[in-house]
Amino acid sequence: MKSVERTRDETGDASHDRECYRCDRDVAPPRLFRLVAEPPDTLSHDYQTAERFCCPDCAAAMNLSEFSERLKARARRGGE
Repeated sequence: MKSVERTRDETGDASHDRECYRCDRDVAPPRLFRLVAEPPDTLSHDYQTAERFCCPDCAAAMNLSEFSERLKARARRGGE
């Protein structure tokens, strides 16, 4: 899971707000997460790689551990 800001060329996404695919709320690109599901080689002939954009609230609701732990640590430090 990566923030939309951290694209391959490090330029980020300069487009206007996008919708979270789960809750349909408009979210500024710097706040969106890009979720990519890539099938294993053995299934790639049946399934394509999928990419969706997700807001922080929905990412947390999906219990994405790395995101949740970083958020909790930041909250304990006072939101630095």
